[in-house]
Amino acid sequence: MLKGLYFALLAIFILLVIIFLVVRVREGGVKALFLKVAASMTFIMSSIISLSLSASNYYYGIFIVVGLIFGLLGDVWLDLKYVHRDYDEPYTFAGMISFLIGHIFYIVGILRAYPKFVPWQIALAIFSAIGVTAIARFLDRNKEFNYGKFNLLTLVYSVITMLTVTFSLNAMNCFAILPMADGVDTSAHLWRFVIMFIGTVLFALSDLVLSRVYFLKGGNTSKNVVVNHVLYFSAQFILTLSIHM
Repeated sequence: MLKGLYFALLAIFILLVIIFLVVRVREGGVKALFLKVAASMTFIMSSIISLSLSASNYYYGIFIVVGLIFGLLGDVWLDLKYVHRDYDEPYTFAGMISFLIGHIFYIVGILRAYPKFVPWQIALAIFSAIGVTAIARFLDRNKEFNYGKFNLLTLVYSVITMLTVTFSLNAMNCFAILPMADGVDTSAHLWRFVIMFIGTVLFALSDLVLSRVYFLKGGNTSKNVVVNHVLYFSAQFILTLSIHM
């Protein structure tokens, strides 16, 4: 019964995302905010059900669920900036901080699920995240980005977002791919790592597009809005699925 409800909620989630994207592009406003929250609520409910179906993955899943809840809060704050435009900056700050906290929970979930990380693996993940962020900023130096008051926060946010990617990549490499190369059969949980890694990459890509929507001159286009949300909701969907694997 729970498994049937899980898949039913995912189907409703996909339908609500499609409706939301149409409304968001055509008119925006409170209706779009309501649909986005409704879509987010369905994947949070599905993640909770997935958690109950996957007791062996509980400690990873509980942190992912909490991260998704902070993502929902971030959704509300960021969309309210379009409803109450006089409060653009406070809502943007609140939304970014909510998502940043959510990413921290994702990182803790990965570390809690795979506690055998050695110091050099943790250091590699951190330096890789900082390096990718620095390269991205360097490549954007000639574009018309204006981060303004959000410059420091966007830097910290970018590093934290990339940490989810580098930690998930390290986990997949250290606990699945390298042991497999040594003859250890890790096929039973390889797909969990792959799906987790894909989810974090899609999340990072959605944030990359969102930075163009918010901070690049002329970047707030319908195309960027749609691409951002497709990547974002795909990431949420896949992270929810990773709990179930």
